[in-house]
Amino acid sequence: MSIELKIKKNIPLSTLTTFKIGGPAKFFIEVATKEDLTEAVEWAKKEKEPIYYLGGGSNLLIADEGLPGLVIKFANREANNLSPRFHCGAGASLAYVISLTRAAGLSGLEWGFGIPQATIGGCIRGNAGGFGMNTGDII
Repeated sequence: MSIELKIKKNIPLSTLTTFKIGGPAKFFIEVATKEDLTEAVEWAKKEKEPIYYLGGGSNLLIADEGLPGLVIKFANREANNLSPRFHCGAGASLAYVISLTRAAGLSGLEWGFGIPQATIGGCIRGNAGGFGMNTGDII
């Protein structure tokens, strides 16, 4: 299926954020692979549309008028223990990754346990943190 067939129009972003506010995305797509991401970015560039990336929406306020351009949400939610490291997709839930690392006897992510809807990609992009630690400390 081509990227153009997967792109949706006027999708309300309020349903995708913690605060449940904000208008629609002019264009919206969820991507799960590097190839889909590359195609989506190339489509937006060809159409001269600005690009916005959306993680879990836990640290985001969107204006009522929404966003022009293409909003890309990461749907690659896998997380794998490649001891002593973890390999995570940008869309992987922070809470899920914390539970996996804890079960593996690893530490360093405990500060993020209470962040609602956070994703690994969003944490990296915003260098999320708390209790004196942040994402950059463990990457």
